[in-house]
Amino acid sequence: MRVTFIIIIIIIIITLCLISGQVCLSVSGCSGGSVMFKCSSSNQEKSYDQFKGKYFCRNRNCTTGISTELQRGWVNNGRFTLYDDENSRFFTVFIRKLSREDDGKYTCGDNQKWSRDVELKVNRNSSCGTSVIQTAYIGQTITIRCEYDHKFKTHTKVFYRVKVGPEHVLNSSQSSQSSEDKFILTDSQKDIFNVTIRDISAEDGGVYLCGVERDGSDKRPSETSITHITFIKEIELNVLSPITSVQVEAYISKSVFITCEFPQELKGTHKKFIQKDSSQKIPVDEQNRWVRHDKVQMYDDPSEGVLKVFISDLSAADEGTYRCGVITADDHLFTDIKLKIDQGDHFGESSKSVAIIGESVKLTCNYPEKQQTIKHICKENKKKICQSISSSEKQRFEFSDSTAGVFTASISNVSRRDAGVYWCGAETRHKHLTSVSLTNKHELTLSSMYSNHKPCTSIIHACILQCKYVSILSDY
Repeated sequence: MRVTFIIIIIIIIITLCLISGQVCLSVSGCSGGSVMFKCSSSNQEKSYDQFKGKYFCRNRNCTTGISTELQRGWVNNGRFTLYDDENSRFFTVFIRKLSREDDGKYTCGDNQKWSRDVELKVNRNSSCGTSVIQTAYIGQTITIRCEYDHKFKTHTKVFYRVKVGPEHVLNSSQSSQSSEDKFILTDSQKDIFNVTIRDISAEDGGVYLCGVERDGSDKRPSETSITHITFIKEIELNVLSPITSVQVEAYISKSVFITCEFPQELKGTHKKFIQKDSSQKIPVDEQNRWVRHDKVQMYDDPSEGVLKVFISDLSAADEGTYRCGVITADDHLFTDIKLKIDQGDHFGESSKSVAIIGESVKLTCNYPEKQQTIKHICKENKKKICQSISSSEKQRFEFSDSTAGVFTASISNVSRRDAGVYWCGAETRHKHLTSVSLTNKHELTLSSMYSNHKPCTSIIHACILQCKYVSILSDY
């Protein structure tokens, strides 16, 4: 009985609308957002002609709006898009990036038989009309948050994708939690609904829209209401290639230095972690300082967007897959590091070298011939971590090949700050990772002797004796 009464009321309103010429269709959007609605004649059986051109305009010459004679295809005119389905009794109008200037009265219809007045209301609302850019990686699972006004709590929520025109993805009445579903919409009815996209692929990139289904009022539409969709948020999803898997070869009883680089948008406060095989993640809770966990030392450098990892005194047990990652709101991004430990005794024990202040010294280093690597030398700090030579000091270091698999590192103009423990190694660079497998250890001590001369103390002592001898002669 109630449904019949509602239908009668709607028919009366439509009839009055046609007689009086007043606005029959009210559509609401928000500034910065989008809106989509269907335009049809009031008497579809007699008035709709699928072969006539269709239009949606502020005035009949369509200087503001769009018109088309094309069926079964989206037609674009700036922010306005129109789709006329020849098998349907209506055509669809889609408007993006609404502004307050769009507010007002329009007309939609065909070019000969019928027209219908449309009132477009564009409002400002802090929870509506937002546009964001979101980045995802192939294979990742992400969640898109869609905020809405509390008055739409019970309304149907919708998720669309924009290609040539808007394409329906799912709504809150369709979404399920099946493990096979790529898209899942979860409406908490707490002014936010979430859309989860699983197993992101390159084809998933593009523009998506969050919206609510409504009629001319703010109340939940009835089953007989003429509804439209107010899109409240636009998401541009950029899909990037995954952070790949890299194999790193290091050597028994030696050390390895790994630098993991993360994308620009993940620099800053995102927490980094290291994980070996299936063991628990080891988070780096502090930034800009070395943090130790058993044999693994980690340094989170937020300004450079890198995580440095140093593992010393390698053994066969250290071999395995390491994940160098960053914790995000949606998922854990990481690089797989497949660490292989070569257990052959290819390199000698540590050597000791003596350098003369102001002179040069040469350190002999080994590197694997089978790899295209970059020659590397580093110096241990107080924590026994071998760090790269600073850029201000690098100009005094030179590399030269001596024989196959052997190179020489020369340090010129040696000073007291050069004393310490050095490691030679082979540096290998990948897209998101740099690894240095250390091979030779050198303990460098300094001497104040001049080449082919007596020590300074002896020269001074001889000078004192000579001066005394001259003084004695002068007394005679």
